[in-house]
Amino acid sequence: MKININSLKFFKKKGYILFNNLLNKKELKLISKRLEFFTRKQKDGRGLSEPGTNKSLIHSLHKDKNLKKIIEDKKWFKKISCDLLNCENIFTWNAKSNLKHKWIGSVEYYHQDYIYWKGLGFKSSNMLNCMIFVDDHSHLNAGLWVFPGTHKKMYKHEKFLNINSLQKYFIPPKVLTKVNKKHPAISIKAKAGSCLFFHSKLIHGSSHNISPIDRKILLYDISSLKDYKSAKKD
Repeated sequence: MKININSLKFFKKKGYILFNNLLNKKELKLISKRLEFFTRKQKDGRGLSEPGTNKSLIHSLHKDKNLKKIIEDKKWFKKISCDLLNCENIFTWNAKSNLKHKWIGSVEYYHQDYIYWKGLGFKSSNMLNCMIFVDDHSHLNAGLWVFPGTHKKMYKHEKFLNINSLQKYFIPPKVLTKVNKKHPAISIKAKAGSCLFFHSKLIHGSSHNISPIDRKILLYDISSLKDYKSAKKD
């Protein structure tokens, strides 16, 4: 799979790009089975649960050989990531699944991922997320919202404690109101099997899922191999 020039221009301008139907029904079924397996296998713990469920997040999925064959080993995953990062080799250093269960899935306040990643030693923000939609995805089941074009600078963040008393970051409402005038927020709508690649500084977030529809996603964190090795040296 090769990204055309217009797609690259769109990504550079907006900070994200959506590819439809990269995964077929068979692959989605296998992913769902692996998530069911890890829901049972991974121990309950702080940061992994929410009111109404013992498992709202599944971690360390980049270590699973079955998912690796379906996603990371695919030519489309490697090619798109390399093209967007403008590098020859990539490294997927983390992957997880947010299980926004129907009726109870909790909010993810607006933020830029690089606020977390620079704390891990990454000096360059030239990094990606790949969000894979396991279910149909829209604002109706607490789908992702993004502020196109906000990946070109860092914005002010504030610390807070989430529902599991873990320290996290969010961009204050006053800042978002100003940002929204220049970069109006949009809702991402996609069918299951589609993938959204977005820059580490793109402002994004999602609401509580109070709908009767689950909203499962896989989220892969990607950098160039060079940047990953540089971060690990420090």
